[in-house]
Amino acid sequence: MNRQLNLRGKMMNRKMLFIPAGLWNLGIGFTGLFFHDFAMGLFFGAAAVTGDFLAVLMTRVVMLAIIIFGIGYLMAAYDPEKNHGVIILGLLSKFILFVIYTWYFVLDMATILAFLTVLGDLFWGLLFIWFLLKGDTVSLNAEEKR
Repeated sequence: MNRQLNLRGKMMNRKMLFIPAGLWNLGIGFTGLFFHDFAMGLFFGAAAVTGDFLAVLMTRVVMLAIIIFGIGYLMAAYDPEKNHGVIILGLLSKFILFVIYTWYFVLDMATILAFLTVLGDLFWGLLFIWFLLKGDTVSLNAEEKR
């Protein structure tokens, strides 16, 4: 009985962390992918909305990567052991984006909304570290066999 409750608790912890993290990424990614000018204006100001082909292309590629990570986080909600690499890569990318966008914000090249967004990524990154350090990455299937 205790083992079943423990397994349910671990599954809830995973879902409560990685499902919202995945939705966070999907929301940002799809917004930037389909409403490119809107997202560029929010993150970098109206002057950044130039319609330049390469700028649009690179922004959309980044948004696709954000969407792919979001899908990875949803996968991690159900089996973090198999998706451990996705969690670590996501953690690294969130910290890298935080540093880059914070630097651009300090240089007055990004808006407060861009900074707040990567501050949210920093928050998710810290939660990922907490999850990894907690050692709760053993798959439920492996525990159920015990």
